[in-house]
Amino acid sequence: MNERSLLLVLVAAPEGKSLPARFRDSVLALLGRLGVPSQSIEAEALAMRDIALGPTANRRVVGCMREAAFALSLEFESRRFQTLRAIEDYFCEYIYSTTGYRHPGELALELFSLASSTSARVSRIH
Repeated sequence: MNERSLLLVLVAAPEGKSLPARFRDSVLALLGRLGVPSQSIEAEALAMRDIALGPTANRRVVGCMREAAFALSLEFESRRFQTLRAIEDYFCEYIYSTTGYRHPGELALELFSLASSTSARVSRIH
């Protein structure tokens, strides 16, 4: 779960060693489905070359992760979705009070848009 947008990425975890690479691939695929521009996805791929997994210290994110875990357990029980991708897409529109009830997918797009416009401004200055 992304700290700023609360965008949720799901990865099956049968093999621990390949988890970082599969996580990276899942993030990039989700960003593509959201419509993030390819240049931004490529930049994110470069930024995710080295992935370190660990716990979050942000209590807000921990609370949202607990809520998402509960919602996920209900979705797995209901079998409404057939793939992790379908569940991820559903959670792109899941709302949390900490984001002002905005969709995580919408926030992620906005953040990528802000980042690309900032980097464009910086490159024009130099």
